[in-house]
Amino acid sequence: MSRSMLERLQRLPRVAVLLLGLALIAGIAWLDNVTGPKLLLNVFYLLPVMLVAWVTASTAYGLLAVLATFLVGPLETYRDGHGFYSLPVATWNAGMRTAVFCIVLLLLAEVRKLVARLQEQSLTDELTGLANRRAFLDVAAREIERSRRYRHELSLAYLDIDAFKAANDRFGHAVGDRVLIALAGLARATARSVDTVARIGGDEFVILMPETDAPAALPLAERLRAACSRAAGTGAAPVTCSIGVVTFERAPSDLEELLTSADALMYEAKAAGGDGVRHARVGAPRSTATDGRLLPFAQRTGA
Repeated sequence: MSRSMLERLQRLPRVAVLLLGLALIAGIAWLDNVTGPKLLLNVFYLLPVMLVAWVTASTAYGLLAVLATFLVGPLETYRDGHGFYSLPVATWNAGMRTAVFCIVLLLLAEVRKLVARLQEQSLTDELTGLANRRAFLDVAAREIERSRRYRHELSLAYLDIDAFKAANDRFGHAVGDRVLIALAGLARATARSVDTVARIGGDEFVILMPETDAPAALPLAERLRAACSRAAGTGAAPVTCSIGVVTFERAPSDLEELLTSADALMYEAKAAGGDGVRHARVGAPRSTATDGRLLPFAQRTGA
């Protein structure tokens, strides 16, 4: 079964998936009855059981499917008038099949946990615990599409630690790692629950703010900059950061436009001496200044 098919099934209600599994079991039971006892189809009953358990992510639903496979043998024996097996033999055979299926369900549950753990690790920055670049790109692509569909504003803050390489070389990587972890904690604490905070490079962080206009995005970035200056450094290695914030009043054309726009503003803040925020709007009739920190930004065309 293809991945896209599984994703479509996972969007269905779990009861609907269970009913689909039961229908498959009924179909296999019909084929089993037609072919007779000389052609064993036991292994095929396992397929809908695994499908139900995996798609619903529930061992309980899988057990309901297993119960349906257990009932097949005795019901067929009763229907055939005990022509091939006696009821006790059919019940024993069904019980043995059920025991094997239950073991498979337990193993499947462990595999599901392992897959979930690996998926989480593949989307998480190991050092800071934030979303990594891959996770950010996935979320950003969805938010760009939502912004385009519903015409919501979208803001992105791009943060870079000032002179981090020099401090890292001077004080050591252990101190540098502590600074990154501290900054990640500050960014997570400053951002809202609807925002996505990610580490996308060595000392580069982003905060994606869906449905957020300029008056809301700029104060958040200012709070983060101030908090970074106060707390992210150590006595031996004070730390400041430069932040570029871009607000799209219409959806950016792609991920590259989203990132490069904020990245360019971040470098403007860094070139001005660091420890600052530069903000601009894209798609606005005109760009204005706020406290000397809002820079003119080139008007763009396109969707």
